[in-house]
Amino acid sequence: MKKILILLPFLALLTSCAEDINLSVAKGPAKIVIEGNIENGQLAEVIITRNSALSDTVDFQKILVTDAKAWVSAGGVTDTLHFFINSSSAIPFVYRGSFLQGQVGETYNLTVIADGRTFTATTTIPALVPLDSVWWKAQAPETELGFAWAHFSDPLGMGNAYKWFAKRPKQTIILNGQPTILNRRYVSPNGGSFDDKFIDGKSFDFAYNRGYDPTEATYYKNEPKKEQGYFKITDTIYIKFCTIDNAASQFFSTYDQAVQSNGNPFAAPVHILSNIQGDGGLGVWAGYGATYDTIMPAP
Repeated sequence: MKKILILLPFLALLTSCAEDINLSVAKGPAKIVIEGNIENGQLAEVIITRNSALSDTVDFQKILVTDAKAWVSAGGVTDTLHFFINSSSAIPFVYRGSFLQGQVGETYNLTVIADGRTFTATTTIPALVPLDSVWWKAQAPETELGFAWAHFSDPLGMGNAYKWFAKRPKQTIILNGQPTILNRRYVSPNGGSFDDKFIDGKSFDFAYNRGYDPTEATYYKNEPKKEQGYFKITDTIYIKFCTIDNAASQFFSTYDQAVQSNGNPFAAPVHILSNIQGDGGLGVWAGYGATYDTIMPAP
């Protein structure tokens, strides 16, 4: 009883001091956000948008940059990127290359001119490092819900970095009376990027949950809470495991930290380390050395 008597006056003090506070958040300077990648055997793809204030409703007509000029060069060859509709991208409007495909070990320079400003970035596609094996495993106490697991051996020598993506087979469902395509793209869960600072030359098992795709938010709202973040025992799981260079690794790691601390008033501010050069430029230009695996449904 003594603990209750001590706490009750404190709680009363907290509730009696409640007051509505309206904060006016100043809008930051205009920025161009570039999200681009080039993967081994694939053409370069870049999404170009403008930033918007937290208090603003997202309006794609305002933030989407559709009149930019962009090109990628490597080994003395330049490929101009053209505006293209790709339904498997986070935002289905991308600038895409025509002929220059990614090659392991090659360095790629990106140039973007948008809103009268020029932005540049450089990335390399590192050597491929495939996973040793992959499997599904139930997460106790569940028996039919679990995570995707992998065994991995990091090559000896510091400086390697990786990014994990996964998806389930594409399917069409009726949502709110409309046909809706799910699992259009590979999604990296929060914390899906890591380097070999603590694992250099080691072999180990690791697991990831099913990542959240914000472009399918309506579906997630209707999904049973119990299943959120899990793969089912009946799922086919497609895995894309990528080697990435140091600049891309720093971007993704600091981005994940910022997402994890979002809404936490006690978290230290996180500065996201972009590799986009140019006044008012944000984002990442990443080379992916991708290998693919499939986890088949448990028998």
